[in-house]
Amino acid sequence: MVKTFRHLGNADLIFGNGKVSTVPDLVTSDGPVLVLTGNHFPHTQAWKNLEDGFRNCGIHVVRETVSGEPSPEMVDALVETARKNGTASVVAIGGGSVLDAGKAAAAMLRHEGSIFDYLEGVGSWEPEAKTAPMIAVPTTAGTGSEATKNAVISRRGADGFKKSLRHDAFIPGIAIIDPELAVGCPPNVTIACGMDAFCQLLESFISTGATPLTDILARDGLCRFGKGSKLFAENRFGLDGEVGERSELALAAYYSGLTLANAGLGTVHGLAGPIGAYSEVPHGVACGLLVGPVFRRIADRLVDEDGLEVLDRLAYAGAVLHRGADAVPERGDVDRLIDRFGEWADQLPRLSDYGMSETEIDTIVAASANKNSPVVLSESERRDALVEVL
Repeated sequence: MVKTFRHLGNADLIFGNGKVSTVPDLVTSDGPVLVLTGNHFPHTQAWKNLEDGFRNCGIHVVRETVSGEPSPEMVDALVETARKNGTASVVAIGGGSVLDAGKAAAAMLRHEGSIFDYLEGVGSWEPEAKTAPMIAVPTTAGTGSEATKNAVISRRGADGFKKSLRHDAFIPGIAIIDPELAVGCPPNVTIACGMDAFCQLLESFISTGATPLTDILARDGLCRFGKGSKLFAENRFGLDGEVGERSELALAAYYSGLTLANAGLGTVHGLAGPIGAYSEVPHGVACGLLVGPVFRRIADRLVDEDGLEVLDRLAYAGAVLHRGADAVPERGDVDRLIDRFGEWADQLPRLSDYGMSETEIDTIVAASANKNSPVVLSESERRDALVEVL
């Protein structure tokens, strides 16, 4: 018996090298366009070409830079700027933070008040099914934000939080995935983003909310990640095959956005959220460090609790990483999978490198959750996992 499920995604996905050039032709609204980018993209040839495209289409652009994870204050300021300039649509080109800022700004252009009022867990108002037209163009292969219905908004510090502005209507209408935009992304950023995408695929693959469609996407995404991860596993940056490997990573990351949006995530992301609220640790780094310790504990518990179906799924992930998509999974692939996590994590900074100390761990654990994990790790187990990567 197939269980009841619902699947959400973009109305329009465009995938391919050079496809960022199609953005001006896809803007459907009259009036100026708010274009959000990170710090790097405006200095690239792709942006210069895009500026020419906007100019040739007679589109006035109001460009703003997004640095770091968007805060309520940042989004409110972007919306104020957009309204003053009469902007009618939003284009976001960048990493997950830029895309989240774009989704939030597009939504708030159609809502009154501050975005804080609409955030889950801290606000008191429910967002409506209203948003300005939005085009999302990722430049990293990580969060899959171009495929999801939520925008993650953060406030760091003692009263920090990391909450979502969420509604089905906030899925970007158009997502453009141009793998060439990620060429030149530093190795450490590539690894951290890739680990975030892989973790999202794996957590949604074993999620209690998994569906037949998310299973298909997760399986293919894990295979594509296995091919693309050779980029950093074998230090192939700058070689002839880089664009091809980044293409595999980009599609795997997109799949991870679809799977997390429809199946949900687990304990790694349940810990990474509070880490981001209380410290300067980048989200991808937190996920990359924690995926090994968390999944080792999950695998140990699955053996004790006879969780054979979930172990088989972990074995599948390990098999495709080590031996390719046609490999027949075996139980030893679970251990090999976790060992591979450790190898990748060794290339990342530790939590303490960002100023986190053991005194903050209890606060983070108390704010964390197991979400849709098939195994509920205790607070003690979650704390031990954090200490392990401190």
